[in-house]
This record gives sequence, structure tokens and C-alpha cells, in this order.
Amino acid sequence: MKKYVDLMDSDPFLKKINAFFLDVGEIDDYTRFAAGILEGLRSLISFDQAVGIFVNPAGKVKDCYLIGVSEKWGYTYKEYYAKLQARFPLGMEKDRHRDKHTFVQPIIWSELLDNEFITDCIRPRGVMHSFDFTLFDDRGQIRLVLALDRTRSMPYSEQEVKMLNHMIPHLDNLHRKFFLNADPDVKIVRRKDALMEMRMLTEREKEVVSYLCEGISPTDICGVMKISRATIYKHISNIYKKLNINNQQELLVYFLKEYKKS
Repeated sequence: MKKYVDLMDSDPFLKKINAFFLDVGEIDDYTRFAAGILEGLRSLISFDQAVGIFVNPAGKVKDCYLIGVSEKWGYTYKEYYAKLQARFPLGMEKDRHRDKHTFVQPIIWSELLDNEFITDCIRPRGVMHSFDFTLFDDRGQIRLVLALDRTRSMPYSEQEVKMLNHMIPHLDNLHRKFFLNADPDVKIVRRKDALMEMRMLTEREKEVVSYLCEGISPTDICGVMKISRATIYKHISNIYKKLNINNQQELLVYFLKEYKKS
């Protein structure tokens, strides 16, 4: 009788996982971090294609990173997600309330009812099985969706699923480091005079400035911060008054003028 061997108990395999986390943890560029995760996972698990989807604070897709997938699919994904009214399309909603104790299961696409996403984005790529998971920022917002896709009929094994679920919380911690310095005093301000002015703003107003400078609309900021339109516009009005500016364009110039020099 063949004995079941758990790869997670294998020394060589544990060394591979540790090396993976060390390599990914040293990356300080966000896009390369996402790419590093996908590329690094290839040494631990077999997949045919991979997609990394970058999500802004308002829950909208802003870019994609593709492995083994034609560039045209990057545009297809962005156009598809841009049409959605819901903030969490298929592949995100199931993880919206995930915490470190939630076990993420792979997707078997043939077992799901057809919808626009499967018809337009999955079936044409020949994807049969996917293991996708989301990573969060320090506010608990989804910012990165990673999908490992198989175009062959072999599903992900129990060991592969166990291993990936073991790794996700650690990847979450590494991912959050990119957002820990998101305080406007650190992330946005590039001029000494601007720093002095930022001290005139409340913490809530600084948060609004941070979102505005990331290109998030006031309407979307309402959803992210869970406040009314009246409140968000009151914050914006107070910000303009305190900084003696008149519009969002002046705000961007004020804080980002020397961004590229820093």
C-alpha cells in the first residue's frame, strides 16, 4: 500500500518555501513584488498561466500582470472589470471577508454555471482549474488578486491546496508592508513647506488627501471611507480652505510637484 507523504514535512521543500519568502520579502517595488510571487510559485506548484490583478482603494481594477497569457487579455480583463457596477467581481467576492483562518478552495470552472466572465475571459483561454486568492492593504481593502490557472484537466491536489493556504497569510503580511507608510505625511508630501501645511489638517482630512492624490474620485472615496457624499465634500472644502487652494488640480500640483525628484 502506497504511503501518503506530506510535502510540507519535507526538509528540502520547506527550504524552497523559506527561500521563496526571503526572495519575495526583499522586493521593494510593488509591481515586481506581485510578479515575484507568481514567478516564485512556479518552483513550488505547477500551473500553465497566471494573472495578477491590481486593484485601487475604490475596488476598481487598474492594471494586470500576465504569465503565459497573451497581452490582449490584459486589456480584456481591464475592460471587463471597468464595466462592472459591483466592487467585487467573481474571484474577489469569495475572499472579501477572508481572515487568516479561512481555507481558500480552488475553482473548477466546469462545475460553475456559465456567465459573462466565464464566456469572455475563462473559456477562450482554455482554463479548467484556478487557484485564486486576494491580498489586502493595511485598511483591509483588496489590492491584489492572484490567479494560478491550469489549462489541463488535472485539478490542484490536496497537498497543493494545503501548501498555498499555509502561505497566503505570510504573503498577506509581506504585502501589507507596501501600505504601512501610507500616512500622507510620509507618502504624499514631497516639499518641506507642504509638510508644514499638512499639520493643519485633521487625520481624516489627510486620509481624504491621500485618496484624492491617488486619483480616487470623491464618490468612490465615500464607499472606501464609508461616509456620506455631504461629509466627503465638507472634508474637501475644509482642505481647500486650510491650504488656500481652489480645486483638485491645485491640490495635486501642491503635493506632487516634486514627486519624481524624490
